[in-house]
Amino acid sequence: MGRGARLLLPALLGLAAACGRGTAGSSAEAGDGASAPLPPPPPLADTAEAGPPRDVQPLPSLAPLVERVRPSVVNIIAEVQVAQPVRGPYGRYGYVPRTVSNSLGSGFIIDAEGHVLTNSHVIGRANVISVQLDDGREIPAKLVGMERRVDLAVLDIDVEGLQALELGDSGRVQVGDYVVAIGNPFGLSNTVTAGIVSALGREVTSEVPGYSDFIQTDASINTGNSGGPLVDLQGRVIGINTMISAEGQGIGFAVPINMVKQVLPQILAHGSVARSWLGLWWRELDAKTARTLGLAVPPGQGSRVMVVDVMPDGPAALGGLRPNDVVLSFDGRAIDRPSLFPWIASTAPVGRPVELEVWRDGRAERVSVVPMEVPE
Repeated sequence: MGRGARLLLPALLGLAAACGRGTAGSSAEAGDGASAPLPPPPPLADTAEAGPPRDVQPLPSLAPLVERVRPSVVNIIAEVQVAQPVRGPYGRYGYVPRTVSNSLGSGFIIDAEGHVLTNSHVIGRANVISVQLDDGREIPAKLVGMERRVDLAVLDIDVEGLQALELGDSGRVQVGDYVVAIGNPFGLSNTVTAGIVSALGREVTSEVPGYSDFIQTDASINTGNSGGPLVDLQGRVIGINTMISAEGQGIGFAVPINMVKQVLPQILAHGSVARSWLGLWWRELDAKTARTLGLAVPPGQGSRVMVVDVMPDGPAALGGLRPNDVVLSFDGRAIDRPSLFPWIASTAPVGRPVELEVWRDGRAERVSVVPMEVPE
């Protein structure tokens, strides 16, 4: 053994002895209770049995609503066919049908008899119309009637066991209500989108001239959604999806279902709507001018309807309406938006007295007018 090894060996033996004493000392100290040993870690919980934390709630789903509504939503296929001349044997000419255009839109079933609502612009001038049901069946459809001024068409299909949608009350709809749109955008049937009611009473220029009192929504509406239902969270129809804004996304418009319900009985019975006539001219009266007449304007209301002139021997003149009368209500309905007045006046029952409240000479008065059918 070398000299270095002999010098290192005693040092290693001393270190081993010191370690032995330290270990024994530690055991003695633990026995005296000066420092308790750490307890073993608890067993890991079974996450499969524990489940999610109690404060985390599952997100709501629209699936039950969609499952209930979707079978009543249909695709509309409208074709315009013309007779195309063809040359046959021996120089003779004949005619074969040729489709020159067609359109795809949406619609929905409103009763067990097979009546379907859609937009009149979806039908257009089609002479061949068919309805594709949710189960894929394509059924020939007959046009019952139209009312182009509210962009409405009613079809009839001969099918048993149909599931109808409930027509709701668009008068109870509020800005911020959640809504669901179902339709056939770009030929993609049974497409579901959701959003909220963004605004009410929108006046929008559309391809179909008529009355404007649209529901605005940010539920995605695209080409092919026209005629489909806009429903609330109870599955009730509050509007018919009609048009979109070309300038921006997330801006769609629907015809309020209350306007539809007002003319639907006439279309089902006669295929058209008889418009009433009052025989007057009117203009919008702004809030500032109304206040100069002593007429208080409710907050948020910008204008009123003022009678400019009445036709001699017309319903308005015979009922006592005068120029400069400000119309406050018509048949119990407040005229709080001038854009509504043409619609309300033209759909009043022909031959039945209607009470109007007007502002005249600084006070409210009541007159009774009997609307007539629009003269030829």
